[in-house]
Amino acid sequence: MINPNLKHLRIFVEIARRGSFRNAANALHLSEPATSQAVTQLESLIGVKLLDRTTRTVRISEAGSAFLADAERLLEGLDYSIAALREFASSGRGRVSIACLSSAVYRLLPPVLAEMKVRYPGIDVIFLDDNMRGIMQKIDKAECDVAIVSEDSTIKLGLSIPLMDDAFQVVCRVDHPLASRKKVTGADLAKYEMVLLRRGSGIRDTLDRAFEAKSIQLNVVHETTQVLTLLGLVEAGLGIAVLPSLLCPDPAHGAVAVIPLQNPNVQRKLGLIFASGREPSPAARLLADVVQRTVASTSLRVPIGVSKLATG
Repeated sequence: MINPNLKHLRIFVEIARRGSFRNAANALHLSEPATSQAVTQLESLIGVKLLDRTTRTVRISEAGSAFLADAERLLEGLDYSIAALREFASSGRGRVSIACLSSAVYRLLPPVLAEMKVRYPGIDVIFLDDNMRGIMQKIDKAECDVAIVSEDSTIKLGLSIPLMDDAFQVVCRVDHPLASRKKVTGADLAKYEMVLLRRGSGIRDTLDRAFEAKSIQLNVVHETTQVLTLLGLVEAGLGIAVLPSLLCPDPAHGAVAVIPLQNPNVQRKLGLIFASGREPSPAARLLADVVQRTVASTSLRVPIGVSKLATG
């Protein structure tokens, strides 16, 4: 079976934009019969009428309107990739953007950016920190090239490059009754007042799903959007927190205790994904490789509760 090709798509998009076979043919430096034949072939190959045409007018059909958005996105993605490849091949320079969960920025991004500066000084890296919802919007709209995200069972999301597993742990004051425990269960937590990140954050949603599956009701007395505020509440003795290991303070500082959480065992998987609708640029692939190598490196120290998945 013959499939539509890029020529078919470009001609269809040009006709739809200009509303005329003649204008589209002139813009593409083709003959008018050639453009008409290409659209006829495209409609025959996909089995759908894309344009309603008479001797005087050309109008895009309902099916054509739906197809136009996909065709434009495919062509724009291809044009972007080709332009980026040509720029990188000719000058060794490029620009790439990476979005990262705010909860992973502190541990992961500084060493990645430092390594990129050493390995590829000609590539400018723009980084954005956001929550899961904001990053997924950027990925869907191709507003960033690469993103470090958390796998989410509620979203059809495949991690192109898994990086690490991040277990959730209990954080309490050193004088709290749970502070001396080797582990803390969900049933233990239900007996005490909790301070948690606000509902709607990826961390809170992951935690809530795990506890709801065990039918454990937590007594949440304070909520906040800021991790530093949360830790301040814990240090003031206003409740217990549960956070991914990447966000837990170092127990060596002495203000709080960090204890593994079991039953339920809660963890998130962090990994890399690329922008939707286009092939990753050369700079994006190089950045992804540096992220993977940096995470796998023995020089990257991670807290207890984090297991590296990336291999250099």
